[in-house]
Amino acid sequence: MKFVCSKSNLLTGLQIVSKAVPNKTTMSILECILVDATKNFIKLTANDMELGMETVIEGEIIEKGIIALDARMFLDIIRKLPDSDVTIESDSSYKTMIKCEKANFTIIGKSGDDFSYLPIVEKNNQIVISQFTLKEVIR
Repeated sequence: MKFVCSKSNLLTGLQIVSKAVPNKTTMSILECILVDATKNFIKLTANDMELGMETVIEGEIIEKGIIALDARMFLDIIRKLPDSDVTIESDSSYKTMIKCEKANFTIIGKSGDDFSYLPIVEKNNQIVISQFTLKEVIR
């Protein structure tokens, strides 16, 4: 897998999905963020088996692939990078290289196949209510 995207897009996406990463868990794969670059967009997913979040970011996919990366380490690395394009590349042994200008990091990822995917929610029935009505219902 290899893709290039801006640091700001990647950081925003990671901050969104990192809210669904559990602090402590018995399953180490749940401490990861799934990076899916198998389609024409980059999808970031986190899931703690109760709460799941998914977001899509823009980027140029050079080589398609999927990998699960440790959420805290990945987020900390991206935060500290300079504001420029970030290149993320992983090989068949899940060794992942993160490059941005002169900064180079190497972390070990996990197979994306082990990650628990979010359930597909059908959106057949929907209702439209005003903001005022929703506030009153919640009260």
